[in-house]
Amino acid sequence: MTVNLKSEKTLGLIGSILVLVGGFIGVIPSVGVFIGSTSLIGQVLVLIALKGLGDKLGDDRPFRYYLYSILVVVGGLFLAGVMVLLGIYSLAGATMAFGKPMEHGIGAAGAVMLALGIIGMVVIVILAIYFSIKAWRAAYEITGVKEFKKTADFLLWGAVTLIILVGVILLLVAAVYQILAFANMPEILEREKTEEGGGLLIPTF
Repeated sequence: MTVNLKSEKTLGLIGSILVLVGGFIGVIPSVGVFIGSTSLIGQVLVLIALKGLGDKLGDDRPFRYYLYSILVVVGGLFLAGVMVLLGIYSLAGATMAFGKPMEHGIGAAGAVMLALGIIGMVVIVILAIYFSIKAWRAAYEITGVKEFKKTADFLLWGAVTLIILVGVILLLVAAVYQILAFANMPEILEREKTEEGGGLLIPTF
């Protein structure tokens, strides 16, 4: 059975580029919000590409795991960020009561909340990377594109060494391989059905 993946290839490629650009420039003041939105659009495009890939190849794992990764980042980092801000707010003694500022100094509750927020951010990032790794490994299994596996490998190494600068560089390499994976993904695949409904995928040029 012939499977046409041209639209998924295009959407995934454009989305991956937007995600990488957003990660680079999103930290620059005045353009951060715009680029951050661009990165989010890129994530959505990649998600749509993986949804189409799963529908056409009969395996929704890449889409499902990548969706988990996005939900963890959006929801988890929001909650962790709120905890960090509340902790800092409390530690700064900026709590308001009856319209007047109250001087609290360094409160134990604020310190605990700040620590939990920071730990939560680290856990969330690691969990999001974990789901991304599973998504790209699944994409490799159903397409045979080796760059998807490379993406997962560099994500893993990047997560392990994230505490040092090397980890950041490896995560950047993973983002580049993600672009290469969609760029090298065949537009046409031949799938030989099996009893389980899956099949062997053969690139057609």
